Amino acid sequence: MVCLIVGDANADLSASLEFFPHEGDDAAITALAFQSGGTAANVAVAYARLGGASRLVTRVGEDPAAEVALRAAKRAGVDLSFVQRDADVTTGLCFAAISPSGERTFFSHRGANVALGLPDVDRVFQDAHALHVSGHALLDGEQRSTALELIDAAIQRQLPVSVDLCLPLVRKRVTEIMKLAPRLSVIFANAHELSLLGSSLGFTGNESEVIDSALAALAHAGAPLVVAKLGALGSRIAKGSSRFDIPPWPVTAIDTTGAGDGFVAAFLFVFLREGSVETAARVANVVGALVASRSGAAEASPTHEEVCAVLEKQGAIKALDVFTRPDQRIEP
Repeated sequence: MVCLIVGDANADLSASLEFFPHEGDDAAITALAFQSGGTAANVAVAYARLGGASRLVTRVGEDPAAEVALRAAKRAGVDLSFVQRDADVTTGLCFAAISPSGERTFFSHRGANVALGLPDVDRVFQDAHALHVSGHALLDGEQRSTALELIDAAIQRQLPVSVDLCLPLVRKRVTEIMKLAPRLSVIFANAHELSLLGSSLGFTGNESEVIDSALAALAHAGAPLVVAKLGALGSRIAKGSSRFDIPPWPVTAIDTTGAGDGFVAAFLFVFLREGSVETAARVANVVGALVASRSGAAEASPTHEEVCAVLEKQGAIKALDVFTRPDQRIEP
């Protein structure tokens, strides 16, 4: 089942810190890595490593960093036919500072990503069963126009469309998010994004209350399904007026970079085949946890066999069945 994935591909420089410094402080780096990253590339790699067919629509420069950005996708067998090259702008770069707790703080230069042009629509959607758009793709420039046109094209083709929010998008485009909500099949967001969204809409209270208010607001705006990625707390699903929590799969977090992207890929992998939100979220919790237990983003994505081994150990027969079931397209 082909999932078309639109958004950023970056070269990630990840630094594990002795402690996270205050402004003007001096902190030692205990480990350093230069790896594939970018939310769209991470999702595409994770989806492919689970056994799905992913097609990445992104833009990189004509520089050595481009090879780093796409390295994991090439190894995973992602369809890179629609990756654009920019002779004038460098590949997107992201510096990820990893705290001892495994939490990450990003410093990003979006580079060529922002100039993503519209591909041949008929060709890019050939054999596609779903469209996923990373929140960064809806921020600025030609990339934003391209992402919106591809969302329109997917809806016209009656394909499921999902969007994964990001903090910059919530800061800049709350009104647009709420208007887009009823047109989407799934909205993904983490606790920080939902908390900011709720605050921006005027809700108050503790973080959990503000998150619940944000979920309710998205549902009221017409979003049919909102999936909250809550990290060590698991995930929370808002489907219409219903709310339910899916417990986490506990691990020791080493590096949470890309964990949310792994979660998204796993959720889509199951949801597009089986349609069960609960099963999709349970598998997604496992995949997100596995990514967080390793260093790196795209390269930390678990394989189909690794996930099956965990699910078998858990006795998750229904989830295991999805991984061996022939592809079945569901309606958006």
